Amino acid sequence: MGADWKNPRLTIGGPAKGRAFYKRDDIVKEIREELKKGNSVLLVAPRRVGKTSIMQYMAEHPMNNYKLIFKDVEAINSANSFYEIIYNSLLECLNKMERAKKKFAKFFEGMSVTNIGKDGIGLETRHIDFLKATTDLLEQINDKKEIENIVLLLDELPQMLFNINKKHKEDAGEILTNLRHWRQQTELNKKVKFVFAGSVGFHYVVEIIKARDIDINDLRKVKFKPLPDSEAHKYIDWATQGSSVTFTDELKRYLLDKIQYFVPYFINLFLDEITKQVISVRSHEITAENIDNAFNAMVKHGDHFRDWKTRLKDYMPEADFKFVNEILIHTAHKGHITLQEIYNKAVAHDKQDDYMSFVEDLERDGYIAEVSNKYQFMSPLLSAFWKKDNPVFKS
Repeated sequence: MGADWKNPRLTIGGPAKGRAFYKRDDIVKEIREELKKGNSVLLVAPRRVGKTSIMQYMAEHPMNNYKLIFKDVEAINSANSFYEIIYNSLLECLNKMERAKKKFAKFFEGMSVTNIGKDGIGLETRHIDFLKATTDLLEQINDKKEIENIVLLLDELPQMLFNINKKHKEDAGEILTNLRHWRQQTELNKKVKFVFAGSVGFHYVVEIIKARDIDINDLRKVKFKPLPDSEAHKYIDWATQGSSVTFTDELKRYLLDKIQYFVPYFINLFLDEITKQVISVRSHEITAENIDNAFNAMVKHGDHFRDWKTRLKDYMPEADFKFVNEILIHTAHKGHITLQEIYNKAVAHDKQDDYMSFVEDLERDGYIAEVSNKYQFMSPLLSAFWKKDNPVFKS
């Protein structure tokens, strides 16, 4: 295409940062309002819609009198390692508060802190019980006027709990219990709040570990809603501004009709594939045919959507997955499914007593939505993938 070709600003794999981050003021504002009320937050959203980007943005742009720190905890494999992360994060926040550093200098020394520098906290860790140390630290800072509000933004917590649960079920349950204890006890919870998010529904994991949701029912849920139609138009303009990929209003409408589920991730997938289409034919002109070809190419390869299916299979008992997958296969092939048809399948799978909880989970996690008393896929791309991945259908 030549040196004059300029790509849209897109983020497909990891979180969007800097110039590539499209700020969601509505979501950021809602989270901040809940924190100001003294609540901890559960960011509720399907996978790949920008939760991590939001949390990282908030950590980089804190409110006045707040210190925020972001941690991806997915790779943590034990309860003590998790408590160590929490403990170090609290110390890191305290280290950024000049008045707190002076107030707690002796406390740091007593807890085997080897150095406190601009790069964080150094610890002598061999003899520290990090659960006790964290609880003690929370109690120490709870009523201190020198301490600003602290928010720990923990990403992929459900995934971490799921991984730990597979090897040490008691540890996973203990983490849930202690997190709730830290949030609920008045002698511990005045200065520190949490924001949790993850690619796996928190409710799935809690049910696997404890079969009840009492340990997370105090969290204020903030839903990550898709962009409204007008905002989706603006997003395309923002993503393509200054690039060699431009859309007429008519083509933007055509593209959005194809997408339907307006989250930046799905829009970015389309824009990336469309860019490949026009580069391959050495043209700056975008056509409806490019959009159609992009849709077909994404469904054919399916790498971006397989995770939606494997996550269900990994986190559900086999019998539950078969029931849920049958609902989704029917929906993909028929375009929709009625509640009666879901109930009929529930009877066949011996799920008639709690079948609606499965439907609600699929809605909450971004698979299906109720439209005119029927359920259909939220994303035509996901629907087309499910149909291709399950080509044989028996009604």
